[in-house]
Amino acid sequence: MRSHSFFEKKVTSFPGLVQEVDLLDLDSGIRTFGEYEGRKRQFVFVTRSPHDSYVLMVYESSGKPSKRVPGRRLMVKEFPTTEELTAFMKEILSKPIEAFVY
Repeated sequence: MRSHSFFEKKVTSFPGLVQEVDLLDLDSGIRTFGEYEGRKRQFVFVTRSPHDSYVLMVYESSGKPSKRVPGRRLMVKEFPTTEELTAFMKEILSKPIEAFVY
């Protein structure tokens, strides 16, 4: 049996996050946190779409504060350009930035 290892890279600045967005391919993504509809610390996922665009998804955060997990999906939005995605992320991402690229 083969074991697989997964790599996550932590990003703690918005410019660093934007740089990672530019590097996304179909097999990678970004997990971070944001505020959506007045709810703080919701899970935000960013992926690359097969349509040469980006997809941002917001999931509610459930569970105990020390063991938060994504719950129900709250929103999905597609962005045709990096500029449109980053403008939206500036509005909803929690500060300070705490993101993980996978």
